[in-house]
Amino acid sequence: MAVNRLHASRLAPWAGLLAGMAAEIVHHQLLSDMLRYDCRLGGATAGLAVGIPALLLIAAGVGVSWASVRGSDPQGAHAQTRRFIAQVSTMMGGLLAVAIVWQTMATMIVPACAP
Repeated sequence: MAVNRLHASRLAPWAGLLAGMAAEIVHHQLLSDMLRYDCRLGGATAGLAVGIPALLLIAAGVGVSWASVRGSDPQGAHAQTRRFIAQVSTMMGGLLAVAIVWQTMATMIVPACAP
C-alpha cells in the first residue's frame, strides 16, 4: 500500500531527476575533495566506493519515476504532463548515470597522483 501511495505522489515523476542530480553532486564533490586534499585517496577503490552507491541512488529514483506513470490512466487531467515529466526525469537520470560511470572509469584508468 505504501508503494502505491509513493508512486501516486506529485513528486514521484521527478524522482529520477532529483536522485540523479543529488547523486552526481555528491559523487563529483567527494571525488574532487579527495583529489584536492590528498591525491592518494582518489584511486580506483575510492572511485568505486563512491560511484556504485551513486548509481544505485539514480536507479532507485528512475525506478520510482517510471513506476509513477506505468499503468496510469491516460485520460486523467494531468496524465500527459505527468508522463512527460517522468520520461524527461528518466532520461536525465540515465544521462547523469553516464557521467558517473565515466568519472568512475577515470579513477580506474588515470593515476590519482601525478608523477
